[in-house]
Amino acid sequence: MERFVALFAPKPERSPIAPPIRSAISRAEALSVMIDRDDMLVASGGGQVRHLGDDIGMVIGPIFATGKSDPATPPSDVASSGDPSDLHRFSQDYWGNFVAILRDRAAGFHVLRSAFGRLPCFHAVQGDQLILASDMALLSLAGWKSHGVEWSAILRRLALRDIPSPSTCLIGVQELRGGSRLHLTPEGLSVTQTWNPWDQAGRRHWIDDRDEAACMIRRAVSTATRASTMGTKRALLMLSGGIDSSVLAAALGTHGCPFTCFNLASLGAMGDERHYARMVASRLGVPIVEAQWDVAMVDISRSDAKDQPNPLARSFMQGTSRLLQEAVGASGADLSIDGGGGDNVFFSLRSIAPVTDAFLRGRSVSEGWSTAQSIAAMADVSTITVLGRAASRAFRQSPAYRWRPMTQFLSPQVMGDTALVPRHPWLEPPRGSETGTAAHIALITAAQGWAEGNDIGSPVRHVTPLASQPVVEACLRIPSWWWFRQGQNRVVARDAFRDRLPAAVVDRRTKGTPDSYIAEIFTANRSVIRSMLLDGNLRRAGLLDLPLLEHALDGEGYVQGTAYHRIMHLADVEAWVAGQTQD
Repeated sequence: MERFVALFAPKPERSPIAPPIRSAISRAEALSVMIDRDDMLVASGGGQVRHLGDDIGMVIGPIFATGKSDPATPPSDVASSGDPSDLHRFSQDYWGNFVAILRDRAAGFHVLRSAFGRLPCFHAVQGDQLILASDMALLSLAGWKSHGVEWSAILRRLALRDIPSPSTCLIGVQELRGGSRLHLTPEGLSVTQTWNPWDQAGRRHWIDDRDEAACMIRRAVSTATRASTMGTKRALLMLSGGIDSSVLAAALGTHGCPFTCFNLASLGAMGDERHYARMVASRLGVPIVEAQWDVAMVDISRSDAKDQPNPLARSFMQGTSRLLQEAVGASGADLSIDGGGGDNVFFSLRSIAPVTDAFLRGRSVSEGWSTAQSIAAMADVSTITVLGRAASRAFRQSPAYRWRPMTQFLSPQVMGDTALVPRHPWLEPPRGSETGTAAHIALITAAQGWAEGNDIGSPVRHVTPLASQPVVEACLRIPSWWWFRQGQNRVVARDAFRDRLPAAVVDRRTKGTPDSYIAEIFTANRSVIRSMLLDGNLRRAGLLDLPLLEHALDGEGYVQGTAYHRIMHLADVEAWVAGQTQD
C-alpha cells in the first residue's frame, strides 16, 4: 500500500527545510527518501514508484495509459514541461491510483492526482513551505501541527456528505481531489482541474449503437478489473448479489485471477441476498464465504476515521471490517475488492432528466415514451406524471442537477450558511448541456467521493474498479436514456454481462440494503446516541435542532420511519469530533 510525504521549499535560501525534519523522515520505518534537494524532499514507502529523476520528479502508485491495463511510465518531456496543456493531457492520457510530484522548468512544483484514485493527497502550508502526505501521521512527521476542528467543514459534511470537497474538517488541511493539479511557485499556490467528466460527456461524444455500448462497458470494466488485480494471488470479492458486484464477479472470472466471494447478511429480508450471491458464485464456479452482521461488533462512540481529516467512517462498517478481516484470513486473499460506486457510474437514478434527454435528443418519440414508462415504473407514479415533469424540466434555464442538502435535525440558525450550498466544478454543466447527462455526472461526483475515500477497513490492499476513470469515461459516452428499459435501470451494464450471469440476477428489480442492521444498531444504542448528541460537541457548536432531535430520540423499542439513518450519521460525525478534541 503506497504512502508518501513531500516537502517543498520554493524559497530555500530564506526558509530551508529544517534538518530535524529531514532527519526524522530519513529515519522513518518503511520510508525511503527518493528526492533530497534544498527545495524538495520526497519519501515513499510500499507499492509502485517511478522515479523520473531528481530534476523531474516521480509518480507514486499504479499508472496506466488510457484504455490499457499494463503499467506505464509517462514520458519525461511531458512530465517536466510545466505547460498547462501538457499537464492536462497527462491526466487525459493516464489513469490509475497515482500521485505525480513534478518539477517544471520555471522552478515550480506540480502535484497531480489521478481521477478516482484511492491514494490520498493531503496538504498544508507551514510558513513558506508546503507539506504533502498520504496520511495524517506522515503530515505530522513533516512538521504539521493540529489547530483543531473546522466547524464550517463539519456543517458541510453533515449537509452534503456525498459531494467531495478540497476542504477537510481540520483547520489548515486541504485535500487535492482526483483530477486536479496543485501548482506551487515562489509567488503562491493554485489548484486547477486537469480532468473533468464534461470533457468526455454530451452528444458530441455519444456512441450511436446500443450493442457497441454494451461491448464498450464490458471492455472498460474488464480493463479496470485487470489493472486493479494485477499481481494478485487471490482476491476476495465482496459480493452482495446485486447488479454491480455481480458484474464485477463476471469480469473477475474472465481474467484468470483466483477469487473467493464474500457475502454479508443481516436478519431483515432486505439485508439478506445470499440466494442471489450463491447463484452468481455457482454460475462462475467459485467458492463463497458467508457471514452475518452482529450489533455487538459496533462501538457507536468510536470512529474508525479518528486518524483521518474527515469523518468518513460509518459505525455500522465496524462490523463489516471485522468480518472482512476474518474472511481475508480464511481465504488467504491478498486483495479485497468491491463494486462500490457502481450504482452511480451505471446511472441508477429515479429522475425525469433522462426522459427530457430522450425527447430532445432521441431518434424518435417512442424512445422518450419508453423511457418515461421505465422511470414511472421505478418511481411508482403514472407515466403521465413523468411526462409532465419532463416537459417542465425541458424549459428550465439551466440543465444543472439540483443537489438538495440534508438539513434534517440541523439548527434553524445555520440554514443560511454558505456551507449548505452544493459546490463542485463537475456540478456546473457547460451551456447547452443535456439534463440527463448533468444528473449522471452528479452521481459520478458522489462516486468520486466513494472511490477516493471510502470506509471499508480491509487488512489487505482494497480496490473499487467500477468507480474508475476507464469505466466512468465509457459510461459518459452512452446517452442518458439508454440506461433505462422496461422499468429497469443500469440496463447497459446488465446487457454487457448478460451471458456471464444468471438471468435472475441480471433482471432483478429489487435491491438489498443494510437498513435492518443499521436499525438494530440504532435501537441497541439509542440511549448512548442520545447522550452523545444532546450533550456533545455538535450541540455546543450550535449545529443541531435540539427539540426535534430530542423528540426523535425519545421512546424505546424498534424505530419507525427512516430518521434513524440521519441520526446515525450525526452520531458518526460526533464520534469523530470527540476523537479530535480528546487529543
